[in-house]
Amino acid sequence: MKKLVLILAVLFAFVYAEAQMLTTNLKPGYTFVQVTTDYTLTNTTASYWQVNTQLDSQLAQAWVVNLDSASGDHTNVALQLYGRVCSLDAWATIGSAINWVGTTSDTTISYINDTENEYRQFRLNYVGTGTGTTTISEQAFKVYKGTP
Repeated sequence: MKKLVLILAVLFAFVYAEAQMLTTNLKPGYTFVQVTTDYTLTNTTASYWQVNTQLDSQLAQAWVVNLDSASGDHTNVALQLYGRVCSLDAWATIGSAINWVGTTSDTTISYINDTENEYRQFRLNYVGTGTGTTTISEQAFKVYKGTP
């Protein structure tokens, strides 16, 4: 019985694995960051980019990403924005997920949240399903003081 519980725990951890692509710390006063490094998203591991800000006001957010179906068939890539006040806080969902079906190549997706919030850390999450890989070729993140 103990072995069964251990096997189930390991399987659960594998299925819900996430890998952090990178962390970006915006310098005080900065509101925009762009990353042109290519990252590969698979169907086995969700990936995310964490952006930490130093701003002390309510913020709206914009996130732009370029996705390209690299190989196989990702039946869906879900993009979701999360926020939290600090590392002691739990991640909260911001807005609704955007789903890309992976049938087109070189697709640019823009996500704008014009509802201001008081989060200082943001997590841009990518989850692929199906049997393929997707290239995340460019990402940009902007916070706004006021409506974008």
